[in-house]
Amino acid sequence: MSEIGALEWFEEHHIPVDMIAGTSMGCMVGALYSSGKTIDDLKRVMDDGVFNSVFRFQSSFQSRSFRRREDSRDLPNALTIGLRHGVSFRNSLLTDQGLNAFLDRQFLRYSDQTDFNSMPIPLRCLATDLNDAKTVTFARGSLPDAVRASVSLPGIYRPFAMNGHEYVDGGVLENLPTQTIHTMKADVVLAVSLPLSPVGKGDLDSIVGVLQRSFSVAIEDSEARSRKLADVVMTPDISGFGAADYLKTIDLAKRGYAAAEAQKAALLKYTLPDDQWADYVAERQARRRGPAGTILRVRVKSPNKDLTRAVERSFQPLIGQPVNTTKIDGLLDEVRGDGRYDADYSVSYDPASETQPSILVTVADKKMGPPFLLVGANVEAQTGGVTRATLEGILLDQDLGGYGSELRTHIKAGFLTELNSEYYRALPAFGTSHSGRLFAAPRIDLLREPFYIYQNQRRIAERQLENGGGGVDIGWSNKGSREFRLGWEMAGIRWESVVGTDGRPDISGSMQRVRAQYIYDNEDRALVPQFGLHSVTRVGYLYNATESENAPEITTNNTYAHQVGKNLFVMGGQAGTLFNRNVAEPFRFTLGGPLKLSASAIDEYRGTDYYLLQPSFLRRIATLPPPLGQSIYLGLSYEAGQMYAPHTPTITRQNVLFGIVAETPLGIVTLAPAIGDGGHRKFVFTLGRFF
Repeated sequence: MSEIGALEWFEEHHIPVDMIAGTSMGCMVGALYSSGKTIDDLKRVMDDGVFNSVFRFQSSFQSRSFRRREDSRDLPNALTIGLRHGVSFRNSLLTDQGLNAFLDRQFLRYSDQTDFNSMPIPLRCLATDLNDAKTVTFARGSLPDAVRASVSLPGIYRPFAMNGHEYVDGGVLENLPTQTIHTMKADVVLAVSLPLSPVGKGDLDSIVGVLQRSFSVAIEDSEARSRKLADVVMTPDISGFGAADYLKTIDLAKRGYAAAEAQKAALLKYTLPDDQWADYVAERQARRRGPAGTILRVRVKSPNKDLTRAVERSFQPLIGQPVNTTKIDGLLDEVRGDGRYDADYSVSYDPASETQPSILVTVADKKMGPPFLLVGANVEAQTGGVTRATLEGILLDQDLGGYGSELRTHIKAGFLTELNSEYYRALPAFGTSHSGRLFAAPRIDLLREPFYIYQNQRRIAERQLENGGGGVDIGWSNKGSREFRLGWEMAGIRWESVVGTDGRPDISGSMQRVRAQYIYDNEDRALVPQFGLHSVTRVGYLYNATESENAPEITTNNTYAHQVGKNLFVMGGQAGTLFNRNVAEPFRFTLGGPLKLSASAIDEYRGTDYYLLQPSFLRRIATLPPPLGQSIYLGLSYEAGQMYAPHTPTITRQNVLFGIVAETPLGIVTLAPAIGDGGHRKFVFTLGRFF
């Protein structure tokens, strides 16, 4: 970012830049400037909004398909393991979707087989070829590809694959490309070079710190030799800035400007008179490419015919329309949303007009899988109550039996043991459309879960629920925010005492249920949403249940979030009814536990009809540095709930919950005391999802 300030000083003092060579971020800044961007453009396109999308650990929640959103809600702290070639993990810290979209957007007119000498300012981009162990200088081809290769910092971004080679950051071998500029026949070489910062306290006290310092020392050794080939070396003072301060573009540009000012005596001899400067600027502007015309055609390259046809259908409406990179990125997100494929696009231009673009959409299998295994944990605990901790895994085998179909198995072990396995089958007669898809979903469910029985806040017994069965749903999903299901299920049930007695009989038998379910989800996050609505509503009928009346049932669970500055308001509400039917204990609703009447024990109340209202206020008190971007909140929540069952007293409770809510890479961490009426008091801890 400091290089922007040096370029600004050159322009103010009429010093022409006739060619640029850059490595890594220097390549990106140089490419933007070479393609005709002004200094103001550079400061604007490299702001925090841009880089918050470029530097991301994973794809945004809203860009994921409906089923992958459900995965994120179940396991927000999941580690993804690929099982295609044994056990494998991702080879980069950050995802490159935002970076690729940024480069494609900025260099749309230079995405073809561009001769970099024909750009407004001739350019060279340097990257390191991992296959041939050498520096590669890009002088023609796709400019976004060249920049993408050059900025692939090892371990941060995955290597960029092109023509059978894997490229990483050019700084590995040549961070200051003065030799390249000499090769371009430059008469004068002006270099911007960041100094090696001194070792700080604690910098070498960790493995990461030692590795980072070793990498920096190796770069400094190479860069010291390269500085000797420059006529003027500008060394910005970046003291006070850390590795996470790349968003401070304006402040860093000022440091670069000051570095050029410090070399004023050496630089001013290259100043042009006003008339020659005007000619230089006019010539540079004349070499800029104009805007792209309407899209001529769209081609798709993918691993199978069904996928190719689906992508072609979704991109077909773009033909004959002006290029809209936002729409293209949105359609690519639909392809990538299931987490099954990588997808990107490139642009070429018709030789006859040189402005009409053709779009090539490239969809590729992910190297790691499928199958994929998502591994994580969820914990909810209370003082004087129950700690529920589960180690969980979600096994995904996608495109099993056809494009869009998948086998999803969710396994839990710990406080409870549970297995839910569903085969989601996209119906081939209807396939995939932009509006949604029809599906069929047979499933099996197995559960063993302990329940503690309370009387006046005192635990009097422990029971165990065992449930084994299955069912089938048919439904429709728009692949993003909505899903509707209609289904039937049956199961064998066992509800028996393990410790103590609650005076009620054990139950062993079966049940059947028909149900309709509708889910709407337009929230922006799986953890603490900043805006949007998440709503789950079920309507069903329970019948042939052992020791129980038949009963219609309705449940609904809703959260609505709205952000005002640092303040976040979340309204939660849920309710359920079995229409006052005297259904058996295993089929009743429960209340109690974190965020379900937090001052009461987990599942303390059982009944046939209930409601829970929970307005909450969160105040952001800290934000983790990018790319984490996660927040720590002070939270206050009011809970009001009621549970009713035939022949038993109605229970009404009110609570206040206040404390710390922190978004972390391990999921949500909640630390909060809860105070309720009737002498109910708990201290609550949660880790993982928001319970």
